[in-house]
Amino acid sequence: MTRSIFHNGGRHPERRLSTLVLVLAVFLPTAVRAQVNVVVDGEPRAVVITAEAPTRTAAYAVEELVTHVRLAAGVTLDVVPESRTPTDVDTRIYVGETESALREGIDAERLPRETFVMRSVGSDLYILGRESDADPLALDNPDVGTLFGVYEFLEEFVGVRWLWPGELGTHVPGAKTIVIPAVRRMEQPALLFRWMRIPPHDFGEGSARARLGFSPDVARDYDRALRVLYRRHRLGGRDAHPRGDHKAISWNKYGEEHPEWFVLTRDGRRGNPKPGRPHPYVSLCVTNEELQDYIVEQWDGERGLVVRPVDRPGRCTCAPCRAWDGPQPDPPPWFARLMYEDDRDSQVFYGQTSDRYVRFWQVIREKAARRNPDVRIFVMSLYENEFTAPVNDVHLGPSYYGEFVQWRDPHLRYFPMPTAAFEWMKEQWLGWKKTGMRMGYRPNYLLDGYVLPHFETRQSGAFFKFAYEHGMEGTDFDMNTGQWAVHGPRLYMHLRLNGDPELEIDAIREEYFSGFGPAAESVRRYFDYWEGYSVENTLNFIQDLEVRRYAKYPLQAHDAFPPRVFEPAVPILEQALREAGTSPRPEFAERVRFLQVGLEHALLTIAFTAVHDGRMEVPEDRVDEAREALRQLVRFRKDHQHRFFSDLAHVSGYMEAPHLDLSYFSGL
Repeated sequence: MTRSIFHNGGRHPERRLSTLVLVLAVFLPTAVRAQVNVVVDGEPRAVVITAEAPTRTAAYAVEELVTHVRLAAGVTLDVVPESRTPTDVDTRIYVGETESALREGIDAERLPRETFVMRSVGSDLYILGRESDADPLALDNPDVGTLFGVYEFLEEFVGVRWLWPGELGTHVPGAKTIVIPAVRRMEQPALLFRWMRIPPHDFGEGSARARLGFSPDVARDYDRALRVLYRRHRLGGRDAHPRGDHKAISWNKYGEEHPEWFVLTRDGRRGNPKPGRPHPYVSLCVTNEELQDYIVEQWDGERGLVVRPVDRPGRCTCAPCRAWDGPQPDPPPWFARLMYEDDRDSQVFYGQTSDRYVRFWQVIREKAARRNPDVRIFVMSLYENEFTAPVNDVHLGPSYYGEFVQWRDPHLRYFPMPTAAFEWMKEQWLGWKKTGMRMGYRPNYLLDGYVLPHFETRQSGAFFKFAYEHGMEGTDFDMNTGQWAVHGPRLYMHLRLNGDPELEIDAIREEYFSGFGPAAESVRRYFDYWEGYSVENTLNFIQDLEVRRYAKYPLQAHDAFPPRVFEPAVPILEQALREAGTSPRPEFAERVRFLQVGLEHALLTIAFTAVHDGRMEVPEDRVDEAREALRQLVRFRKDHQHRFFSDLAHVSGYMEAPHLDLSYFSGL
């Protein structure tokens, strides 16, 4: 559910206060009376009315409305332009901008972005918001109020739930009668922007991804189905995501001429702390005034100034930079060791350096304010070097924006995590929020789990809600790896929370399991088994798969999930299939089979990784075995790719070099 602009809990008053006058203008003119009859006893009682030339958004919204009502009640509502409005029907559903809506005082052009009005007048219903002819599935298109209103109608009054991409993932309870009470709403998404990144799905027929996973045409179908799913859950707002002017300061471009701009290592060198492992981006010497001035000079003077951190650890050891640091914890938390330890092998200082970077941002803003007093500083990631909250009492205020990225130490990268680490992470969020800066959430933990049933819902859901309750403006998840048949409850939960952060985790789980009809309890037990296994083995996963475990899985999946742990899960799904078969509705059994496909895919994957056994290259005496294991795995993927049980483009991408040497697969 989206949030009413009458009440927003005080979280984002700057976005909503200006709409109050519009609310009054929209809602006061006409009283609300009779119920709205859409379908009664299997008979259509409503007609959908559109503008004479509906926008692309309105036309798509009508298509979604009519399709889902047909799935629910088995009847197809007529759609006519406003000039042919019938008078002999119970209800007229006006979808999109119409002359009738204007006569009722509802002017979509005056509504805020991504906002809809749903309002009954007598027995008629109006659903509309700002709309345009831009692609309604484009997540940077804010003119989708009409579409969002239709989705709210379908969720609340028809009971539709979108569990995963594609037709099978659309759960529509049967309803011979769809009658709704009088309604009067004006709502917009609770989060300013909501995004889960998508792996690339555009590749050629002969590419490794096409050979190992999706065929190109199926990849395109999946990509569209995923974008449809995102819109149904009201993901979007990319146009409102903070953006600014950014000029990267890379070692490759500036290191030779200005080595003094970059990190000073303990042995007195400037530049890459690990010369044997070249990297274009090297941490900066943030106290260097020439560097500070250059950053400001390169800024366009109008947009926000992006001070982007380096995507790797390592801080300058020079005396001026160290002088900007706050006191160090002694000892550091056991679960955040990599955030605080000195890395003497690479000759750099780790430690708590957020105070240093806060001072750097403030200096940059002071210099930039000489050109534009209203300059905003966008720190696009509170990340490797800036994750821990400042120790000193500092004030930044709303002219600063940062995105919270849990990373660095493996105890903090993924959920589930140790309880102490979870509580400490919340303290870091609160510490940053205390500075007064605006905050978004940009985690990486959805990369975890590969094709295995390694997931959880409790901690990640709790932190999402915690962040929302403490000022989170929006989300940018990296990335939705699309393992719908093994991570289903986790992915569905994140879609729902992005659309409505005030939903309860248990309620979201119940929605998901209800999509399996009479097999709901067994499916719950099945996923509880795997979630329990993931929680119980939290520390084992950290130890065995190390830091970058999303990259380790294609080599070590069999270590994390040995075949024996699948033995209790298989009969649970077999029982679920029998239970689902007692329903006359075949989709329940098909959804259980969908889960079985995911489980079989996981088993074939561990059979393949066991041959590699942690090595990039297979021993010569096992090449034939590896070829056969991979042949079976790829054949299974091709046979089931149309089910969208897994984002096979993502999976095959992680099987490519440098993770695995698959040269023995050439020609297969």
